[in-house]
Amino acid sequence: MKIAVANGDGIGPEIMDAVLTIFKANKVPLEYEPVDMGKWVFDKGFNNGMTPEAKQSIESLGILFKGPMETPKGKGVKSINVTARKTWNTYGNKRDFRTLHGVDTVFSKAGIPIDITIVRENIEDTYGGIEHMLTHDVALSRRFITRPGSMQVIRYAFEMAKQKMPVA
Repeated sequence: MKIAVANGDGIGPEIMDAVLTIFKANKVPLEYEPVDMGKWVFDKGFNNGMTPEAKQSIESLGILFKGPMETPKGKGVKSINVTARKTWNTYGNKRDFRTLHGVDTVFSKAGIPIDITIVRENIEDTYGGIEHMLTHDVALSRRFITRPGSMQVIRYAFEMAKQKMPVA
């Protein structure tokens, strides 16, 4: 399987190199197509932080694996992360938290096993980007939450929960 890979900015390339090295050592059966996304792409004049070729590659491959990405500060541009979420409607952010054998945490030391999944809405509310300065010292940010957007992420969370439930 071939996937699009965007290294990211800052520590992104270092993280991506480490992860791809781990994948290679574990013989993960993937091929990688590098795509141009991130702050450095904004700096080259692409106002959405990705080249048209990157967008096309990601859409044709159907999978993007990306490193951390920075948004230029004070330039009035939307975060590449939010842009990507909205472009491809990745409305739900799923985070799994599990106890891992051999990893000591406060919970594992207390004998409390952890298996929690959190689903967070990913493109509305905080990510609306409707912001402007009222004065030099005061900013206004509006947050919009829609019924369709809420229903979409709620359906996703409940469908995922149904799949995780043990069969009686």
